Amino acid sequence: MREDMFKVIVERPRLVNSNGYSRDGRKYRNHEETPNHLGMKRGYNLKKWLNENLAPLRRYLEKQVNRPWNKVYGEIRATIDPRSTVKLHVLQHIDDFVAIDTHWVETASGGKIIIRGQRWPRKDVPLEESRMILYVHPRTGILLRNRHYVSYDKRRRLEREAAQTGKLGVRRMISDDEQLHLIGGIWYRVTLGVLPPARMRIRQSGSEIQKETVNHACWDVVRKVWVSRQDGHIDAKDGQPSNFELYGDPNKYAVSKQQLNAHELRNYGLKT
Repeated sequence: MREDMFKVIVERPRLVNSNGYSRDGRKYRNHEETPNHLGMKRGYNLKKWLNENLAPLRRYLEKQVNRPWNKVYGEIRATIDPRSTVKLHVLQHIDDFVAIDTHWVETASGGKIIIRGQRWPRKDVPLEESRMILYVHPRTGILLRNRHYVSYDKRRRLEREAAQTGKLGVRRMISDDEQLHLIGGIWYRVTLGVLPPARMRIRQSGSEIQKETVNHACWDVVRKVWVSRQDGHIDAKDGQPSNFELYGDPNKYAVSKQQLNAHELRNYGLKT
């Protein structure tokens, strides 16, 4: 580990210039309303405070994969003195990337690695469910990469895709009026139309004149229901998604659909 790792991680300077003065303070010191006697730091707006840039620490730990953890940690401690508050900060962040407290559990399939809870919620989890990038093997003491690790951004993307797939199927935008939809395992080209706007109808009952809004309904060939602008956001009775969820616009509906042929599937890079 490089000797100045703690500086890279927690002492990266940040320049602040939020009050509009120049960074060297001349605008402030030369102003006519500035006092005649100023302190040495008055007018200067360069500040530095503790900052967490953990990328170098993560890169260093990832390069130590397949090495005994005792040797890796020994090299870290040779550089990082925990008696220093700043350097101790580096040691405390090792747990962000390495699961050190692990144990082996025998199972019917041979056994599995369990990672003891280090943060909230403090509970033991199997290695495949852990969000740690690296771990120390409980039997060999070797630092290894968690092959099951999924980054936060990728995990959120997969969750959104799973929710989207489970609720809406799969959709690909072609143009404002054309989309590709995976329906029942088959890709279709769906042509969209715009739902007619609501109109005002006047009815006369005796001496009273009544006004009411009328929404013209159109048949949606994908949802297989009559839809109008009034229920563009409302789910169908059979649990289907609404027009807004299905097409991205509550005022659109499916006028027609046509199954894609093999040539079109290849052009769009799709599989059934």
